[in-house]
This record gives sequence, C-alpha cells and structure tokens, in this order.
Amino acid sequence: MNRGYFLRFVAAVAVALGAHLLLGWVWSISGGVLIGWMSLSGGWWKGAVAVGTAWATLLAYNMIVAPGPVTEMHRLVASIAGDFPPWSAPAATLAIGIVIGLSGGIFGRGARDVFRDFRSRRTDAT
Repeated sequence: MNRGYFLRFVAAVAVALGAHLLLGWVWSISGGVLIGWMSLSGGWWKGAVAVGTAWATLLAYNMIVAPGPVTEMHRLVASIAGDFPPWSAPAATLAIGIVIGLSGGIFGRGARDVFRDFRSRRTDAT
C-alpha cells in the first residue's frame, strides 16, 4: 500500500471521528471532504471507506464498552422500524455513514477541481 495514501486515509478517519465526537454526527462528512480533496481520483469511494471506517469504529467501541445495552438498543430500534432482525440497526447505521462519506468525497473532489480551475483563471488573468 502506498504510504502517502495510508497517511491521508488515517487523517481522514481521524477528522471524521473527531468531528463526529466533538461537533455531532453530521460533521463527520468533513473526513470524506478531506480525503476527496486530497485524492487525484476515486475521491467518492475513498470518502465512503474513510467515514465508514470511522463509523464502524464507533459502533465497535459501543459494543465493546456496553454490549448488553447496545444489543438491546439494536433490538428495540429494529423492532420499532418494522420488526427487522437486530443486526439491521447497526447495518443501517453503517450504511448511512458510508453514504455520508461518499457524498463528502464527491464534494471534496469537486471542490478541488473548482478551486484549481478558479486559481488557474486568476493566474492567467494577471
């Protein structure tokens, strides 16, 4: 694995985790935006993997720290949602994290292209 990619991946996961824990779950998109901005290609899937990894880490942490209450919460949420199996609640949570990361990666890559185009136009005008 490329060392530079690994460091960018770790930075994006750390930003997603930090933003999630300090600012709220919706801000975990910042990890996807970051890795999308830093990627030359494939920012969409890199953002999905980075934020998905951050959310999976939080799910695993919750299961390790309090397995009984978390399992009960998954069972209750799944039954309220429509009598689904208990594993569907964390699966849906992880899927939401992946979609958030995917959209952040797309946004970060697009913002990089727009900013680069804006900078090149500004440099050409002077």
